[in-house]
Amino acid sequence: MVMKDSRQMGCLFHFDNIFAAKQATFGGIDLFQIGEICCECGYEVRAHNQFCLELSCIVSGSGYFYIDDTCIKVEAGDIVFNSIGHRHEIKTDRTNMLRFVYMGFNFNEQADKEFAEMLAFFQSAPYHFSKDTHNLLIPFMRNIDEFYSQKPYSRIMIRNYFEEIIVSAYRSFTEKADKILQYASERSPHSVGQTVYAVIRYIEKHIFELGSITELAIKLNYNSTYLSHVFKQRTGMTLQRYINHKKIEKSLELLKYGNLSIKQVGEKLGYETIQSFSKAFSRIMGYPPSRYVADQRGQE
Repeated sequence: MVMKDSRQMGCLFHFDNIFAAKQATFGGIDLFQIGEICCECGYEVRAHNQFCLELSCIVSGSGYFYIDDTCIKVEAGDIVFNSIGHRHEIKTDRTNMLRFVYMGFNFNEQADKEFAEMLAFFQSAPYHFSKDTHNLLIPFMRNIDEFYSQKPYSRIMIRNYFEEIIVSAYRSFTEKADKILQYASERSPHSVGQTVYAVIRYIEKHIFELGSITELAIKLNYNSTYLSHVFKQRTGMTLQRYINHKKIEKSLELLKYGNLSIKQVGEKLGYETIQSFSKAFSRIMGYPPSRYVADQRGQE
């Protein structure tokens, strides 16, 4: 094992445990690397090809994980899983530090059926991205501590923590996928298709949280280009136009029943200014939100 405690340019600290092949085997898991890094603003982890599975958990700050040509914005509470054979790069936000824990590993021949199924899922895409819904940061940090402290029976504790981390990560990823499949399973025989239906349901349920199409695609585990193409092909409407219409549709409801000002409604729906909200509203409705509010008051 090689353990490094380094202070590199742009890196506040980097505690890294590196293992040679077959040197650190814990049941069905061959460990190659485990550690924690805290990077200053603008720090970069150079692009490299993944030779093993890698799981990262963001502790604090924000930055960007690049997998092949995909850029993922990460922040505290996110988890990212990288598959083997893909190009990986990390960049810290230029206005914020980034701290995360990570482990590089592979499943070996001792892995039982349950882990084999997890491996198939993990390798089913270049990466998986989700919120840490099962608080795997705790066993992650405890496991790192076991490597440093080397207390009696540490190997047993380490193996247990590894299995807890992997299962918790798997649940975080698949429960999100299961929810998408649940949306799709409720569709009628005449719906626009499983993928598009999943997107429609997600937009309806998360109208106040919607960001860019790229962010939407990441949350749903789809490629943004593919998602936009399929949506337009099946509905005849671009995905962005559909989102715009759904936001204005929701604004009508809020302005009528929500007891909110035009500015408050715009902010709630993610518009940066009241002017941008009014412009989007007018483009779809043909008149500004102020007229709609006045008309509603005139009917009371």
